[in-house]
Amino acid sequence: MDRRQFIGASAVAGVALGAPATAMGRRLGRSDVERARARLVDLRRLDDYSGGAAVHPLAVREIGHLAGLAASGTYTEDVGRQLLGTLGELYQFAAWTAFDAGHGEQARRLALAAANAANRSGDRTLGATALSELSYLTASSEHPAEGVAMARASLANARGAIPAVRVVLADRLAWACARTGDVTGAERALGIGQEAHDRRDDASDDEPDTVYWINRDESMIMAGRVWSALGRHDRAGAVFETLTAPYDDTHAREMSLLHCWLADARLGAGEVEGAATSARRAAELAARTASPRTDAMLRDTLGAFGMHRDTPAVGELLDTWYDSHPA
Repeated sequence: MDRRQFIGASAVAGVALGAPATAMGRRLGRSDVERARARLVDLRRLDDYSGGAAVHPLAVREIGHLAGLAASGTYTEDVGRQLLGTLGELYQFAAWTAFDAGHGEQARRLALAAANAANRSGDRTLGATALSELSYLTASSEHPAEGVAMARASLANARGAIPAVRVVLADRLAWACARTGDVTGAERALGIGQEAHDRRDDASDDEPDTVYWINRDESMIMAGRVWSALGRHDRAGAVFETLTAPYDDTHAREMSLLHCWLADARLGAGEVEGAATSARRAAELAARTASPRTDAMLRDTLGAFGMHRDTPAVGELLDTWYDSHPA
């Protein structure tokens, strides 16, 4: 196992390698891999409640710690591959938290590092999900076209993947297609995702923790976002309206984003007062989480109400918001 892959983590993540001096030459084994993976599971759940801005520094620190251990310790080839795969998972998670914290370029750099580490470790499933995450980040940027090619490649690279993984890859392909105006491609990708959900219901696979969050509600949310991005606001609203509180308010980021997307769909469909109600709820929830991405989306959502300021519900919403968020 080439140790340069671990030493290089300092450049990728912008962090010093963090192993203690006592780790130099220590024999690493499966238990070290398991401890790192358990820590990552905890960080993923913490992100659900706290937001990317709060958790990203912890993820970066964990990268430095694991890479430092691997760069200074000794291990078998098999353990080395597992350590590298775990580092790839950390890169992938850190990419997500960087994106949520508003650091788009850093997020894309980390997602690419995740895909490279996964491929070098021989973990094709992680390689596919990391590439699909990169596609999502790219599609969500100002230049989304390249995201479609990445998303298609990730799906093609996962033909034998378990259903839960294919759901994630298909949903992200749908988003990339929507961002480029490809209605047919988006609809086809959503269909692939639903077929994978059906197979997942009948499967008994052990699913990697990288996809713990995916379920039918999440796919419905993505479908609503896809139709909204394509300008099909009535169809988007119909999808969002069928959701019955997929999370409680402890998941403030997810619920705030959901209300932002619902507000956008309602406003696009001409339901101004209903849109204002959703936007107000989004603002209340956004204040409870450390997610600059959510804050930015909320600002965009509120900005779309400008032409409706004479509507009482909108005027009250905007006055309340701008009074508490002066320029």
